[in-house]
Amino acid sequence: MRTDRLLKSARTAFLAAAAFCLAGCLEEQHPGTYYTFSGQTIASELERRPEDFSEFIKVLKLASNNVWQELGTYGEHTLFAPYNACIEEFLKERSEIAGREYKTVEDLYKYEPKVIDTLAATHLMDITCYVGEMKAGIFPKCNMNDKYLTLSFDSAINRINGTDTVYSLLRCLNKFSHIVERDDTCTNGVLHTIDKCINFKGSYVYDLLESNPETYMFAEALKLTGLSYGKNNLLSMWKDDTYKIGDDSVGTKTKVKITAAGTAYPVSYWAEKKTCYTVFAVKDEILKEKCVLKNGNHVANIEDLMQYAKEVYDEVFPDDKDITDLTDRRNSFNRFISYHILPFACGPSNFNTNQLIITTFNAGITDPEDYFETLSPRTLMRISTAKTGNNQYDKVYINRLGTEGDGTVDYEGPYFDGARILGLQESGDIQQVADNGFILYVDNVLLYDKTTRDRILNRRLRIDCATLSPDFITSGARQNYFTGSASNRPGFGFRDATNFSSINGDYIMSVRPVNETTSYAYEGDGIDIQGNFDICIKLPPVPYDGTWQLRLSMRGRRECGIVQVYLGTSATGTQEPTDWEPLGIPTDLRCEDYSEDPTVGWKKDSDIGSDDLEAIDAVDKAMKNLGWMKGPDSQMTSDGKSHRDVKHMARRILMTNYLRANTHYYLRIKQILQGIDSAEFLFDYIEFVPKKVYDNNEDKH
Repeated sequence: MRTDRLLKSARTAFLAAAAFCLAGCLEEQHPGTYYTFSGQTIASELERRPEDFSEFIKVLKLASNNVWQELGTYGEHTLFAPYNACIEEFLKERSEIAGREYKTVEDLYKYEPKVIDTLAATHLMDITCYVGEMKAGIFPKCNMNDKYLTLSFDSAINRINGTDTVYSLLRCLNKFSHIVERDDTCTNGVLHTIDKCINFKGSYVYDLLESNPETYMFAEALKLTGLSYGKNNLLSMWKDDTYKIGDDSVGTKTKVKITAAGTAYPVSYWAEKKTCYTVFAVKDEILKEKCVLKNGNHVANIEDLMQYAKEVYDEVFPDDKDITDLTDRRNSFNRFISYHILPFACGPSNFNTNQLIITTFNAGITDPEDYFETLSPRTLMRISTAKTGNNQYDKVYINRLGTEGDGTVDYEGPYFDGARILGLQESGDIQQVADNGFILYVDNVLLYDKTTRDRILNRRLRIDCATLSPDFITSGARQNYFTGSASNRPGFGFRDATNFSSINGDYIMSVRPVNETTSYAYEGDGIDIQGNFDICIKLPPVPYDGTWQLRLSMRGRRECGIVQVYLGTSATGTQEPTDWEPLGIPTDLRCEDYSEDPTVGWKKDSDIGSDDLEAIDAVDKAMKNLGWMKGPDSQMTSDGKSHRDVKHMARRILMTNYLRANTHYYLRIKQILQGIDSAEFLFDYIEFVPKKVYDNNEDKH
């Protein structure tokens, strides 16, 4: 909470004062034009208010990227418009940087036209995004300057008779620009007003950590392990310059169409392939508090931290205990720091699903969860969102084993809090958004120790299909929300995303946009594949050697085809398998009612007899003998049905085999229906299930 905030315009001060007079306590700052439909384009709405936006209009008109023309025509836009006083302040700041005085926008354009382009693009997004509907977190797409934007909340303070009184709730854009007026709906998008220009100075994630005195040891660890800077160092990577895609396949210009689940919608391909990261940073004070050496001493410096990492990871990876090269990915200190890094960019509220769909989960069975592969070789972490009350899911945890258990019935096992991801507003004025990802602070150290591997991850691992590639997450395709008809909102298209490749075949693959009021898919989204596909998917690792069951979601539709699934292995993971083992017989997915398919054996519980638990269990057992399971009862649809009761949703048991943690496994899914090039496959999730879970009456969950 800050006491030094000065609201920089008379409009802002008026709104804040009014809020204080009316309430005298914390309440949301009045947006002024919240959801007011002006009937005008964003451009004409700006021109209607020259006293507020005449200087910013000059910026938009001088920009060489046709921004002003775009804002005056049909399309989807979100514009954050700074007041005239904000542009004046920006000119003063830019004058100091450039060493020459810029009194007007025209002066700046004369000497630095690219800065004008960047300033315009920084404040514009090519989607419609209402901040009144957002929780604190990352915006669903980069701005037109290809930078991430964050939304956090703060409170303004008024001091009366020596007492600080909170009088309004502020929405903060990238922490330092306050959204004064929000959600002014226009014919081609939405307009928000801000009281400070958005900073567009670029930094890599390591720059931000190094500049923060509270993360000295963490930044030093990144430097010592070779992850920070230099050629081929991971955190210095950003874009793949070899990636190319035609302009007619990107954005609103796309001519690509896909049909999935009976709905046709456009597919916009990723314009640039980025390499980004999410770093779970641990402040020095937490490292010194939580890391205790075997001799009982707390870690005090970087040398102690190296010893601590060795004590933890030599026990988990004894074959690597003699590797002293800190840059070797198998070195204990390297494993320690790289387990805090994910190979994609994701905000704190985007790891699971949105607030409307998240409330369809049955928290007594499982928290909304997903499993992510980290930069530490062959390791996973569980990220889940816990219910905190009033049906709200506000706290996000890493490697938490909650009271909801591991997927089995009557669970009474251990409880581990894990580490909580701190919200953006909990980190103060620290900059957390970089060009190549995000820094999220956590309240505990992350360890892939025996407790994590053998106990916390010794559970059913249900992994959303849109989590299987970092490209799906970094691009914003995963959990890409929309309202209204799916046919009006493009999905994200990919050809050969990371961990996905084409063996042969002609097909379209798209991450389906999520309708916020629909949950006929796990966590709301899915991957739609259409055509003569034959694709290879690199699977996440299993946590430990043992007997595991592999399952694949199978959604039936009359538009679907017949698929054959195979398993392949690789010792190194650098080359895809050449030998493929068929997993059972082909599956015909052209059935919208699995109760009509005797090879599945699906029967609705209420048709069996809702009180006849023995009969229901007998049907479940019979289905498992046929290699099938119903959908899970841990999530409901938007109209109140359990996924278990949806007749076209089921799980196919692909295999039950002994799997090894150090082996790379691949899934191949091939369309074998001949003579049809429009067959669909609706890919939802996979499941890795250990023997101790599938042997313990886990059928329904």
